[in-house]
Amino acid sequence: MIVSDGSDTTRRVEVKGELDVANVPARLKRSADWFENGGETVIDLADVTRADSAGVALLLEWIRDAEREGATLNFINAPEQMRAIISFCGLDEVIALNDDGSRAA
Repeated sequence: MIVSDGSDTTRRVEVKGELDVANVPARLKRSADWFENGGETVIDLADVTRADSAGVALLLEWIRDAEREGATLNFINAPEQMRAIISFCGLDEVIALNDDGSRAA
């Protein structure tokens, strides 16, 4: 994952590689401070090469963490595989992905 601060209140995170049961716990641990100061976090999922239900659960955890800290969270460029899992699980209302791949929490 690459984390860069876009401005005083916006953080951009580029998630790369797999989001699956094998690596989600480590990614969750590394994201512990992303939402601490509120503001906006944009998570770019364009370079996710593989995702399973654990990857979708990670998105839900990030949403929960952002809400708890009063932060705004936007997902962009979600790959089709991840969109399909979200839809299959009936999470379209919780992780609402627009046509451009963004999500506002």
